[in-house]
Amino acid sequence: MKRIKNFFALRVASFGLAVMFLVLPPMAQETIIKGQVIDKENKPLANVQIIFYDVSRGTRFSVKTKKDGTYFKVGLPPSTYKVTVSAEGYFPFETNLQIEFGHEQVVNFTLEKIPPKIGDDPDFQEGMKYFETGELELAAKAFKKAAERAPESIEVNYNLAICYLRLQKTAEAIGILEKLLLSKNDIPEIYLALGEAYFNRGEIEKALSSFRRAQELQPDNDRIYYNLGLIYYKNDQLEEALASLEKAIEINPKFASAYYQLGLVFIKKGDFAKAIENLEKFLELEPEAKEAGQVKIIIEELKKR
Repeated sequence: MKRIKNFFALRVASFGLAVMFLVLPPMAQETIIKGQVIDKENKPLANVQIIFYDVSRGTRFSVKTKKDGTYFKVGLPPSTYKVTVSAEGYFPFETNLQIEFGHEQVVNFTLEKIPPKIGDDPDFQEGMKYFETGELELAAKAFKKAAERAPESIEVNYNLAICYLRLQKTAEAIGILEKLLLSKNDIPEIYLALGEAYFNRGEIEKALSSFRRAQELQPDNDRIYYNLGLIYYKNDQLEEALASLEKAIEINPKFASAYYQLGLVFIKKGDFAKAIENLEKFLELEPEAKEAGQVKIIIEELKKR
């Protein structure tokens, strides 16, 4: 699966079985089982394979549905069967069924269609293309279309939230991310994005809480410590900012932005030598950064003190 930063694996679940028994008078003592297979929209499903596995004898019987979704099987020995119902494009279903001698039994099945992989969705693909070229409005529009078809997809909704975040549509981003946490609360990327959104809205305590939760889930993520460092710096919690930024650099020694922010922390602390050291390291790693000119001026001013 593709996503804007990181991604994760999703789980699928098979849906239930509608079972209805109708016991009719015996026909020459033959055991008959019949019924219909439909989808969740009550449409009949053709060519569905139904396998009856006799658990006690180890024997197997099978039948396929007709165009109208119906099936008919005669002569199954009375026993307990493991029944498997499967069709291409649908979640398979398994259940146990007791077959009685000389009776006609009606058993209907309902299958759930497997949704298409979100990575194959044309609007999702278009959204990724626009995001990569920086066309965020178009990316958000495409992701929103994909989300309408796959409203439960964490991947497409996360990407839509990131677009809104970059477009400074903070309320929309927060709404999506908070909803995602109701169904999946163990993905650090969601907490990171939510923390950034809260930070942008000035909700510092909520931002800290989100980043700390992300830290619990992924303690070796340099970006989490960097974000914590930014918040602590803004709150003048300089020792906490220092510890977080140094941890980010410990994890990723080439994290240029962390050196830059650490330089600012040391300036506030009045340790100009260490400030210069870290700002120069930033320039070494990112000599063409847009902040490079300003950083050079800061270094020159610090050297005069």
